[in-house]
Amino acid sequence: MSWTPGDTGFTPRGAPGPRTLIRRLREIMAAETAPQARLDALVKSIATNIVADVCSIYVRRTDDVLELFATEGLNPEAVHATRMTMSEGLVGWVARHRQMINLSDAKAHEAFSYRAETGEDPYNSFLGIPIIRSGQVLGVLVIQSVAQKGFSEDEVDGAQTVATVLAEIVSGGELLEEQDAQDVEALLHKPEHAVGTPIVPGVAMGKVVLREPEAKAHPTFAKDVAAERLRLADAIASVQKSVDDMIAADRSLFGASKEVLEVFRLFAYDKGWVRRLEEKVLAGLSAETAVEQVQEENRKRMQRVSDPYLRERLHDLDDLSRRLMRTLGGEAGDGIAVPAGAILLADSLGPVELLEYSASALGGLVLGDVSATSHAAIVARALELPMVSGVREIIEKAATGDEIALDGATGEVHLRPPGTVITAFEDKAQLRSRALARYDALKDEPAVTKDGVAVDLQMNAGLLLDMAHLEETGAKSVGLFRTELQFLLGRSLPSKADQEAFYAQVLDAAEGRPVYFRTADIGSDKRANYMRGPREANPAMGWRGLRMSLDRPGLMRTQIRALIAAAGTRPLHIMLPLVTTVEEVRLAKAEIQKEMDRHEKHVGPLPEDIQIGVMIEIPSAAWDARAMAAEADFLSIGGNDLAQFFFAADRETDEVSSRYDPLSPTFLSFLERIIREGQQGGAKVGYCGEQAADPLMTLSLLALGIDRLSVAASAIGPLKEMIRSVSFHELRDALAGMITKGGTSLREDLIIYARQAGIVLPMG
Repeated sequence: MSWTPGDTGFTPRGAPGPRTLIRRLREIMAAETAPQARLDALVKSIATNIVADVCSIYVRRTDDVLELFATEGLNPEAVHATRMTMSEGLVGWVARHRQMINLSDAKAHEAFSYRAETGEDPYNSFLGIPIIRSGQVLGVLVIQSVAQKGFSEDEVDGAQTVATVLAEIVSGGELLEEQDAQDVEALLHKPEHAVGTPIVPGVAMGKVVLREPEAKAHPTFAKDVAAERLRLADAIASVQKSVDDMIAADRSLFGASKEVLEVFRLFAYDKGWVRRLEEKVLAGLSAETAVEQVQEENRKRMQRVSDPYLRERLHDLDDLSRRLMRTLGGEAGDGIAVPAGAILLADSLGPVELLEYSASALGGLVLGDVSATSHAAIVARALELPMVSGVREIIEKAATGDEIALDGATGEVHLRPPGTVITAFEDKAQLRSRALARYDALKDEPAVTKDGVAVDLQMNAGLLLDMAHLEETGAKSVGLFRTELQFLLGRSLPSKADQEAFYAQVLDAAEGRPVYFRTADIGSDKRANYMRGPREANPAMGWRGLRMSLDRPGLMRTQIRALIAAAGTRPLHIMLPLVTTVEEVRLAKAEIQKEMDRHEKHVGPLPEDIQIGVMIEIPSAAWDARAMAAEADFLSIGGNDLAQFFFAADRETDEVSSRYDPLSPTFLSFLERIIREGQQGGAKVGYCGEQAADPLMTLSLLALGIDRLSVAASAIGPLKEMIRSVSFHELRDALAGMITKGGTSLREDLIIYARQAGIVLPMG
């Protein structure tokens, strides 16, 4: 058999365009020929159209090997003989990274792997495009040429169009023999597993419902600018009215989460947003194109913001844009029906959009890019919907109707789970149901160890809707109320009247239970759009917290004035964030005293008791804990920040946050010193933050002498049950021995001890 490399019937420039090629592909698929003959005809047509020396199609087998199924230009004897793993060669690189690669000199790339049997020696340029369907790489389309040049943008666009069409054809099985088609089918429906960020605890199993992005065709330019402007104005008014109606609706959910929807309404009525849309239309664009362009501009602007909380506002803007696009397309309606128990999958989601998905019917949420502070997460908690974020790979591979299981406590997500996983999740769901029943039965019982040591279990909160969990969990107080959320959610600095009304509602909802208000921890790393200040390279260690408040006394005094007024004659607890020095505490106390004097002189009686506390989040404050305690009524160790500064490891950076464990003997010894010094200084010492919800960390803190813990509402029941199974004195002695022994983490030692001591560790 004679064969010459490059003998492809090279077509000169001016070859047919993509439309012609797609028509030709359709003709090939309609022909009554064998699958291999169709493949051979396809690669020949593609090479001719794109004007390339080589076109090859590699298909992924179930063992993750990429096999050459057809080629025009390479040695035909290599077909079905050349096979490579996904970690081998440029073809493997494309499949593994799920990315296109366009090279002028393929041999110079580090992933290049020479295969003599293909006869590819003469070819220099290499264009590889993954063939993807339902998130799965089914194969790779390869275009090569002798000329040492990269492929042009038009050639790449044409090849990508072909790859998209090939994905549909390959997944349909029409190009492949029966067994090969079955292998592709198995790839498309194989089980997938990922671990993301747990957002809302709970176990859920059900059918996938995808929130598909709108892709309706629409004109780019307006035929009649005046008419298009009117059309846009009508659509905006319709969206605004729909949000107004939602807030006015007499539903208990909206009463609990009204402030979240109010913030969304601020976006809908934002004059700047409306003006930018109108400017685009006046420039000659269609209303739909204007919405798309402004949406993209908002995304770019918000992604430049360093604070993760503020970046989450992008989801509200996206939600609003999608609603406007649906309205322009005549698709606006009252809610989106979903099957009962369905699991909603979306890359991003706004709070109002979530409520439209017949939220009462949903069983859970799997989102691609949503943090625990997002509005969607806030509403999901109010709905008690199990939720996991950060698993885009699952969303990309899912299809509506697929089975899915998720655990919102561990972050586990199983797509198309096998029977063994389904059984395990059914058992987990039953165990969780029984556990929740036990926690509910314990909610009015004290958190006391077996040998009589009482622990004050407090709840973290930040919004009015969180306050309902006080009664549900039996928490004795709110140990940390994050007041900065009111500053960050709004479009302007909240007035004294707004703050006073809000704090009064919080205290009313607490029904006599103490609420520890942390003054606004805002600044460089938590900044709303209306705030101005320096952009810092390391904002977590910059101008924020008490530092910023002392430099802007007007902001701090307004908040203190509102807190005093809201409390009336009730006790008031104020907590100062990110304290560095004792001098800062004295300055803050002086500002608070000024407001107390002013209130007593001009308004009336002060709260019956005002307690001022200090958050220990910085090593300098920790080392001076005794002096801090002498100035304060209580200390609260902010474990999350303290640990990241102690280990010099940003907790928001995956590469370093996983390099340390707060259960290390060195950190626990540091905490022991803080607790001892604080107590000897005369202050009560508590602990707050996500760390305290870790049952093993809770055991360590108890052993070190902490008897006040402020945690997420969902952690109170499990921790109370565990505390009631502990013998404090035995635990204290055991931990002392572990710390003396040293090591990088006591996690495994604590697990072994807990099992041997019969301590009930929470599930998950």
